[in-house]
Amino acid sequence: MLFLTAKPWVICSLMIAVPIIGTLMVVLVANLTGISGLISIVTPLLFLAIIITYFGWLWNAGTHLPTDRHSRRLFGIVYLSSLFCAFIVVPTLGVIAKESLASLLDVIRILNFGGLLYCVHLIRKGFYERMVEAGLPTAPAFVDFLLIWILPIGIWFIQPKVIRVLKTEREN
Repeated sequence: MLFLTAKPWVICSLMIAVPIIGTLMVVLVANLTGISGLISIVTPLLFLAIIITYFGWLWNAGTHLPTDRHSRRLFGIVYLSSLFCAFIVVPTLGVIAKESLASLLDVIRILNFGGLLYCVHLIRKGFYERMVEAGLPTAPAFVDFLLIWILPIGIWFIQPKVIRVLKTEREN
């Protein structure tokens, strides 16, 4: 629940400020010192902050917001299988098969995207149920869905609501 209780500015700084400022600093240091490989090594590591924060927030939300145990379990299966396919299977097949399995890779990518959207739907559904239980006003389902999917922008609107819902539940 680390990401669900954090302030929006903390999450945005991890997703936006750290990679951008870090990259600028790495480029500056590389240019001053003349180490050419520094940029290609450190910059991808800085952009891991975006990946870890986004997928970490989704994992925390998907395992804590849905009230139904079945939905949480389904979320875990779809989410972890999508991440495994996206970060292990697709790159491996892309290197091994190159052009011969291009259409299969496209199908796997589409399924991964569909799995991510389904996970966002499960988070939105659980979030909506918690908002109704807490007696808080709700936004239209499509709006919450978009705000969760486009997290760097939506975090400013979703995160305060999530914190309010969790605080209301702790008080009860």
